[in-house]
Amino acid sequence: MNKDNITKKLFEDKEVFASFINGVIYQEKKILSSHHLKEINLSTISDSFKERIRDIVQVYQTGDEIFSLYHIESQSVVDFSMVFRMMEYQAELYLKKFKENHRHREKLPPIISVVFYTGKEEWKQYRSLYECVQLSREIKPWISDYKLHVFGCAQNEIEFDNMDLNFFVWGLKYSYQDKWEYLMTKFKNKTIKRGTMKMLSEMCGQKEELKDMEERVEVTHELGSYQRRMINQGIEQGIYQGECNVIKTLSQTMSVEEISNAIQKPIEDIKRILESR
Repeated sequence: MNKDNITKKLFEDKEVFASFINGVIYQEKKILSSHHLKEINLSTISDSFKERIRDIVQVYQTGDEIFSLYHIESQSVVDFSMVFRMMEYQAELYLKKFKENHRHREKLPPIISVVFYTGKEEWKQYRSLYECVQLSREIKPWISDYKLHVFGCAQNEIEFDNMDLNFFVWGLKYSYQDKWEYLMTKFKNKTIKRGTMKMLSEMCGQKEELKDMEERVEVTHELGSYQRRMINQGIEQGIYQGECNVIKTLSQTMSVEEISNAIQKPIEDIKRILESR
């Protein structure tokens, strides 16, 4: 899984997304709740724009605001073009909402966009339009500035109320500083999803260090919506073949022990089904 997909997967969880917005935008105040979030369908945007939305991690709307999160990863070089791309992204979203609301002549909801930056070096340059274009003293008053909002994991000082988000962000920060003991101490006896630990491992490539951490933190496994749907489908049908298909599908992402715990079936039975493939 590449780093863009890791970030997308992390923020598919509305609890994680809401925690991020509360921490970054609302200064660690619990203003936004996950049940307020409604995912925006991007299928109606222009075809030319669809080819350029790979940076979009998640877009949610509440009653009054639209929050969009973007991911950009760089080992050492900050992306000069991100200011222009973000301007384009926001303009496209505003146009989408305008087409939906223009008959009512209502004011549009504000679109708040943040770049989720996982690179090591601090993003110091190219954070506004003024930094990216040549402006004379006479011309500058005629050009509106556009500011880029960047959240850098490596410089984070926020304590997020969602433990998995907190672990992921602080894990990235400490990985760049090679301070794994700090991470182990900080999250000792905390409950972290196994999937979150795996995502951090894939993001920073420190599998051995994180493997050692499993003995120091309480790791849980949470089934994804697709996996839950597969389980429910097989159980509701009550058909042996359906159960076999469920087990074989889950085995692609879960261990035999995890499947056994999830569907309450003996390990021996699961092994027998998998061996019959």
